[in-house]
Amino acid sequence: MHVPIGTLHRGASPADVMDQAELALGTLHAVEKKDVEAPVVDGRRVGRVALRFAVEPSTRGAEDAAARQALGVVIDHLEGTTATVGPSSAVVLTRGVGGRFRRIPLR
Repeated sequence: MHVPIGTLHRGASPADVMDQAELALGTLHAVEKKDVEAPVVDGRRVGRVALRFAVEPSTRGAEDAAARQALGVVIDHLEGTTATVGPSSAVVLTRGVGGRFRRIPLR
């Protein structure tokens, strides 16, 4: 998952955002990898928290739904603790299989 960071809440640091994103995701799934990135989205650089995790194997639809639920938990937690999330066009959820990643529709 790639979650764009909008405005930090008063007293929060970028490190706090990463810590809180990992904490929120960790309530549902084991976090396998975490990173910070700053891709160009809609013509400007956007800071994003990138988290990799695995869901329990089942059907593709159920796995995608579990990933969307995890994304929602992380976004809600970040907005309640450390930062706004946005722009929404920079939110990306992917599925990796055999080293190849494809986007999971957000809805």
